[in-house]
Amino acid sequence: MPGHAASAGGCLLACLLAVAPLHAQVLGIALDGKARMNNGEVEILGTPAPDRAAFYDTANGQLRLLGEVEVPVSFQGPPSSIAISADRREALVTAFTRADPGRAGAFTANPAMAVIDLASTPMRVSQTLTLAAAPSSVSLHPDGRHAWVPHTGADSISVLEKRADRWEVVEVARFEAGSAPIATAFSADGAHALVSLPGSQRIAWLAVDQGRPILPARHEMSAGIGPTALSFCGDTGLAVVANYGRVTGDVDTVSLIDTRGALPRVIDTASVGMSPEGVACAPDGRHAAAALQNMSTLPRSHPLYSPDSRLVVLAIESGRLRRMAETGFGGWAQGVGFLDDARTVFAQSMIERRVHVFRLDGETLIAQPGLSYKAGSPAAYGLSGR
Repeated sequence: MPGHAASAGGCLLACLLAVAPLHAQVLGIALDGKARMNNGEVEILGTPAPDRAAFYDTANGQLRLLGEVEVPVSFQGPPSSIAISADRREALVTAFTRADPGRAGAFTANPAMAVIDLASTPMRVSQTLTLAAAPSSVSLHPDGRHAWVPHTGADSISVLEKRADRWEVVEVARFEAGSAPIATAFSADGAHALVSLPGSQRIAWLAVDQGRPILPARHEMSAGIGPTALSFCGDTGLAVVANYGRVTGDVDTVSLIDTRGALPRVIDTASVGMSPEGVACAPDGRHAAAALQNMSTLPRSHPLYSPDSRLVVLAIESGRLRRMAETGFGGWAQGVGFLDDARTVFAQSMIERRVHVFRLDGETLIAQPGLSYKAGSPAAYGLSGR
C-alpha cells in the first residue's frame, strides 16, 4: 500500500544496543529499487536500482549483514512479503507488482515467488515459481514444509508444499468473491490460521490440517475498517491486526484477538492514528507496535499532509490495549517488528530509505542506530522463527 541496496550505511556489526545473548534470528529486508513517492504520487524511477533482499543475523541484539540477493520485491500489499525458515537456510520472497516492460513508468502484476538459498555462498535464488495470480504476502507454516500465499485480486490462497527440496503449489483455496484475502498468520502450534479479508471487513479463523486450510472458515470476526497485517504474539494465543482504514484522515485502529477459547474473538480495539501499514506483536505477548503512514503519502499541499510516519507501541494488559509510547520517523511507513528480546523495535521508511531502530526502556522509546540504504527503499520484512 502507499507502501540494489548499494550498501547498508552506518552500523552493520553493532546496530542495536547490546543485550544478553539471544537465540539468533535472521531478519530479511525487502528493498524496492524502482518506486519513489513524488509529492503524493508513486512513480517508477527512470533508472531504477535492482530490487534486492538483504539478510541480517540478529544475535546478541546486533545486526550483522549476511548477504544480499537481487530478487523482485514490491511496496504494494502488507509488508510481509518475506518468510524465512526457522533453520535460517531458506527464504520465500513475493512481489505483488513489477515495472511493466511494455509501458514506461507503469506497474504490472508479478505472479511469481522466489526461493532464496541463504546457506549458499553467495546467497542465490534457487527456484522461481509462477503462481495463479499476483501474491499479496507470504507466510510459512511452523512445520517448515508448507507456505500460504494470498492473492487479493483473485480471492484465493495458494498452498505450497516443499517436496524433494523443491516448492510446489499443491492447492488453491478459494474464498468468497470480493473478500480479498491479503495476509495470513499461523498459530504457534500450526493447527489454526488467521486470514485478513479486507474486502468483506472480516478476519477468518481456519483449521489447518497438515499445512492445508480447511474451508469453510470455522469462524469469522469483525475488527475494524480494512483489516490487513496480522501478527501472533508468540505462543500466548493472542494476535493483533492492523485496521488500515480508507486513508481519509480519520483515526484508524489496531485490534487484539484472543484465540484461546472455544472460538476466537476480538477482545479490544485501540485507536492508533492514520493508516497503520504494519503491525507486530512482541514474542512475549506484552506489547504490540504499529507503523502508521500518518498521511505522509499525500501531496504536500493537502491540509492533512505530514512529512513523518508514526510508531505507536501498545501495552497488552489483562486483555486490553493501552497506548504506551509513540514517536515519529521517516515518511511512507511500511513494516514494523520486534526482535527476539521483545524490547527492540524497528520500523521501515520508504522515503528516507531507512530502517529506524528503537529500544523500549520501560515506557519510553529510545532511538538506536539503524540501517540506511543508498539505493532501494525498505518495503517489507521477514523474521525467521524461533
